[in-house]
Amino acid sequence: MEAKTEPKREAPVYSPGGIIHARSRLWRVDEQEEEVLTATAIDGGEADPVRFYIPFERIEPGHLDLPCAGVVGHIQAQDLLLRAHRLSLLHGTAPLISLQRSRVIPKDYQLVPVVMALEQPRVRMLVADDVGLGKTIEAGLIITELLARQMAARVLVVVPANLREQWREALDYFFHIPARIISARHKREMERELPAGANPWERYRFLITSVDYAKQPGIKNQILEQRWDIVLIDEAHQVAKPHQSVPDQRVRMDRWELAEALASSQQVRHLLFLTATPHSGYTDSFASLLRMLDVGAVTGPSYTPRINRAVAERHVCQRRRLDVEEWFQDDPGRSPFPQRDQDEVITPPTSFEMDAIRAVIDYGSRVLEHAASGSIQSRTLAHWAVLHLHKRGLSSPEALRCSLRNRQRRLQRYLADKIADTEDAAIPPDVARANVLDESTGDLLSDEEAGQRTERTVHGSPEQVRAELALLESVLEKAERVTPSRDSKLQKLLETVLRHMLAADPKVVIFTRYVDTMNYLAERIQKDERYSHATVLTIHGSLDERQRRDVFTAFERAKVAILVATDAISEGINLQHAAAQVIHYELPWNPNRLEQRTGRVDRFGQRNPVVTVRTMVMDETLDAAILKLLVEKAARIRRDYGFSPPYFGDETSILDLLNQHEVLGPKQMSFDDLAAGATQRAGELSEDPFAEETLERIKDESFYGQTHISLPEIERRLEETAATVGSPEEIQRFVFSGLNRFGCTVEEQPDGAWRILISHPALQTASVGARIERAKFDAELALNDPDATLLDVGHPLVRRLIEEVKQNAFRQAEDYGRTAYLVTPDTGEVTALFHLLVRHVVNTKPTSIVEELLPVAVSVYGAGVAATGEQIAHLVRARPMGQTRTEPEVREALADALSIEGLDNLLGEAVNARRQELVAERRRMREQMEQAASAQPADWLAGIDDLAPGSFDLLTVTVLFPA
Repeated sequence: MEAKTEPKREAPVYSPGGIIHARSRLWRVDEQEEEVLTATAIDGGEADPVRFYIPFERIEPGHLDLPCAGVVGHIQAQDLLLRAHRLSLLHGTAPLISLQRSRVIPKDYQLVPVVMALEQPRVRMLVADDVGLGKTIEAGLIITELLARQMAARVLVVVPANLREQWREALDYFFHIPARIISARHKREMERELPAGANPWERYRFLITSVDYAKQPGIKNQILEQRWDIVLIDEAHQVAKPHQSVPDQRVRMDRWELAEALASSQQVRHLLFLTATPHSGYTDSFASLLRMLDVGAVTGPSYTPRINRAVAERHVCQRRRLDVEEWFQDDPGRSPFPQRDQDEVITPPTSFEMDAIRAVIDYGSRVLEHAASGSIQSRTLAHWAVLHLHKRGLSSPEALRCSLRNRQRRLQRYLADKIADTEDAAIPPDVARANVLDESTGDLLSDEEAGQRTERTVHGSPEQVRAELALLESVLEKAERVTPSRDSKLQKLLETVLRHMLAADPKVVIFTRYVDTMNYLAERIQKDERYSHATVLTIHGSLDERQRRDVFTAFERAKVAILVATDAISEGINLQHAAAQVIHYELPWNPNRLEQRTGRVDRFGQRNPVVTVRTMVMDETLDAAILKLLVEKAARIRRDYGFSPPYFGDETSILDLLNQHEVLGPKQMSFDDLAAGATQRAGELSEDPFAEETLERIKDESFYGQTHISLPEIERRLEETAATVGSPEEIQRFVFSGLNRFGCTVEEQPDGAWRILISHPALQTASVGARIERAKFDAELALNDPDATLLDVGHPLVRRLIEEVKQNAFRQAEDYGRTAYLVTPDTGEVTALFHLLVRHVVNTKPTSIVEELLPVAVSVYGAGVAATGEQIAHLVRARPMGQTRTEPEVREALADALSIEGLDNLLGEAVNARRQELVAERRRMREQMEQAASAQPADWLAGIDDLAPGSFDLLTVTVLFPA
């Protein structure tokens, strides 16, 4: 007999904005996807959204109980409760919520991409602002807005490996987003923290991973299985589809395939691309980024695309520094950028240095001869090893000596063991190339590790290796003769460059490519009596977050300081508030790296009117040739066009230029093997990035300065935000009042900071503890104080305080806040002032929710007549008198207020009237936007003025007695 199948029961439908009761709490419904319900608690406690699987939960309709008329609460407790709700409401009407949930002080222009994003129910954007304009801040504000409006809950950030830690720090420090880094190593650590079988990709809401880790087939599949509300890809030019001159040309596309899979996944809702260099000079590659946004901006085949600029410009925010300066041209005093005083310091090499350089060149020729009979990979690695040694010699004699000794030990071990390719020596040619050309070396090896492995590659027979060792001894001997007194660059640095810069400004950052040079410089500076008054600090990629933070704090606090740093901080770390002077101790072969370094101080928010940059170059060397070939031309193009040429970030173009101009000389280097190891076909060179035709194409196809968002529009939204969400002063009043309510101590310090002792256990968090030594509420003041803690709405203490206040106000105890009374001269009769927690449903796609606190005033004994809007505003600001009423009298008035005949209808009419006001306001906004959009239809506006009733609850009642 066939078993009967039980028919599947359809899941109940819960409307957004409605109130439910589950798990002994009240929740606001945010959204429902089939049998999964997302809701947020409304009675205090954890404020993050929670997902319910409906078949396994007991869910019932809910509502907030009426305030208890038998308990006379305190007006101070009620005021605190209302402030807590105002700071935590889902403000669909507040233009920029993120400003009160982050530590950043954005300039007006940085809010343009945020406003653009909020005009899109499904955010799909390319943020392509120039280096130093603050793309990380802009993206963080967009993410914070979407999280605060509950348009997102899960975030995946995909970045180059060397930027993971900087992104984690930025999200945590500036935006209070506790993101975790996930990689092969981090995943093992996560799995030890989680229950057996738990999936880290699913368990953690905010994750950061490297593009090269994520592109691995197994990892990519795990990522695509999860729902991601926001995917952000930084340095997005790296995931653009490589140029194809013909449809069937084979190109390496694993990064693009990852990005394309994420962009097209139904599991991914919002997508952000970030890059300062989106256009490589090839239209098809640039268009691939726009096509992945999936907004209809690109049509046609991938190798001959057509870009619809009218569509694309609403999803691209691309500004040069020149564009932003023009933004402020009507008010030059507001421009946030300094002038740049940039120059090269050319030092003639000593005879000892030239002997060492010539010895390295001769040694390189011998290595290439020995590798000539080997495989293509062996020959390619030999080329990169030779170039690497040459670069190290140009950096410092100490870096060269360390490399030669490293190679010497490797060759000696090879002769002893006859093992050429041990695991610790192996390095892929692509990584060796990236190491030499100052590009990211990927997820598995740091820059230092890549360099050391490049030095340890072995080529040739044992006899040839013995001959190489003998020659290496001679090179090492010449390198050791370059003592500090014979080091021309070092002496120039110590005698003039550094001394003059410190005389002008007490802080200097010295960038170098190599840790060995960093240590060498720091040691020599510390031993020099002329700099005994200065604090000398070093920072490199091996330091963890706490160590790096300690170094930065020490640098900021010091009166006179020199920070010697590797390229570990050339991206993602901003030092504009700590220094205005940079020295490049050697010349990166990728000018993008040079610009990224300088951009640490030459960026928005720099206090000094002028940033000083000096690049040290040894004359008559390869660095001097590259300076003339690449850097000077790049500077001219940036001056003429306002953007950098497209070889920025393009290794192959740099190789082509070096080859075409014979920078390395025909004897030492042939690029046949290197071209064979590149991703392009042998013999096929990329376009000259300096060609006028290429530059004009980039200029014509880019979106520089094109935006429909104006400065007055941004300023209007800032004013509306302050009025709706609350100013720093209002946050300060709430925090002080709340801490006092919980018995905590707040002490003002002489300089205006506040010492806070958090004595109540309910307010202590793991990240804050029991004490804040220097709290500030003004972001500008906190920025100038490296020891200050900025308390904003997103700070863990403020968030905990909001939730505890909301929870405690429902307890019928001495801090009950749902009822109160006031004797005031501002009313002539007993009046009930109700505050309603109102939710409206906005029928956009997807549906969104607007929350408001709505005050409604009704005469208690005057036939239930509701006050008008102006009267209500007057009563909300009612002045208290010193008079009191007896508790029985107040309880009676409260009971009468809550039993006014037809009260539900009166309140419902007030909510409906407010909804109609919102509809009218949004309709006017929609009409203005549509007129501004001219012929371009604004899809995101559909439904924005279609507000349906959600639900409302009576939160508080205040009886106003006439004085």
